[in-house]
Amino acid sequence: MSSFSSSSKTPKLKNKMGQFLCDRKKPLPLVLRKATTLTNPARRFLCCPHPSWSGNQCDAYYFVDDELPSDYYKYEMYNLIQQAGRQNKQKHPTDNTQIAEIGNEMHLLNTQIAEMGNEMHLLKAEFMNMEKKLKECRKNVVFYKRVVMVMLVFVILYLVK
Repeated sequence: MSSFSSSSKTPKLKNKMGQFLCDRKKPLPLVLRKATTLTNPARRFLCCPHPSWSGNQCDAYYFVDDELPSDYYKYEMYNLIQQAGRQNKQKHPTDNTQIAEIGNEMHLLNTQIAEMGNEMHLLKAEFMNMEKKLKECRKNVVFYKRVVMVMLVFVILYLVK
């Protein structure tokens, strides 16, 4: 990380691991976020880990990146961020019907996965039974080989006499 900007306070508290802490009564390690405002587009900053909408976030924030050199670059960066946000919204479903359809598809897929798991269980049981039958068949083959050998010995002895 680069040096902290002069427009935000320098963090005062650090924990044993060297992480900067927020200004709450029970300080928490700061989280890294990225500004999307026109005055600080794409500028990274450390702040309280509580979301700002929760009402529990403290006012501590500390910029990590230096300010852009001119308003021109700020405006250009801000426009790029806005454009990327619009493209991102187009890629992701926001319509409740689309979300419901995806939820239904996920439910169907989960059902299919459960059915496949049951089928796998049955196939494993069938495989185990087939292995047992194969072992029995191998034992029978060994037994019949011995019987045939004994019979051959008797036949050879009978023919020799």
